[in-house]
Amino acid sequence: MSSIEECLRTHKFIAIDTEFPGCLRQTSQDASDEERYDDMSFSVGKTKLIQLGLTLFDGNGSIGGTWEINFSDFRETKDARNEKSIAFLKRNGLDLKKIREEGIGIHDFFLDLNWILKQTRKITWVTFHGSYDIAYLLKGLTGESLPVTSERFSKSVARILGSVYDLKVMAGRYKGLSSRLGLESLASELGLNRVGIAHHAGSDSELTARVFAKMAKICDSEGYVYGL
Repeated sequence: MSSIEECLRTHKFIAIDTEFPGCLRQTSQDASDEERYDDMSFSVGKTKLIQLGLTLFDGNGSIGGTWEINFSDFRETKDARNEKSIAFLKRNGLDLKKIREEGIGIHDFFLDLNWILKQTRKITWVTFHGSYDIAYLLKGLTGESLPVTSERFSKSVARILGSVYDLKVMAGRYKGLSSRLGLESLASELGLNRVGIAHHAGSDSELTARVFAKMAKICDSEGYVYGL
């Protein structure tokens, strides 16, 4: 944690990605914003985070470091999960047994992260399709259930996290790109290649940081999280 604290002194942007046991409710395409939030809140409240990726970078896009944190809390045979999502994570190389044996406890990690963040001002958070990422982050930092409405959730995000960007929203508002693009496709459109393995939180957060650094020069959509 000391390395993250040190890096934050000069790199005030944090790109995040999470890997988690999947969605417990299937949200219909014509669901209202509040129904989408309710389904997300239910899933995040019932499930345990498996992996968190953090990439710290500065306003010029220079990356200070990437951290991939594995959490020991999730028990594959006992805890709430979406079996298809678990199979997907395994196909992409996540060793859930090893993560449980060697990972850190969620409570302990976020206790330390919360203290570090309170010492640092004006952090900018960056996500891709980030409703679940932000929700797990908020849950971890507060140690509480998510707010009961999407409006209260948005207010909590603004109060606790501050500035938030979602690349999927940014892509949808820029001519020549589209919110339908996945992270890999969006990066390719911008001439960027991945470092590491897709659907691992560290690699995804690092690619998110580099895509944002390039997109920030051409478009701006602060404060909107895709999916909410």
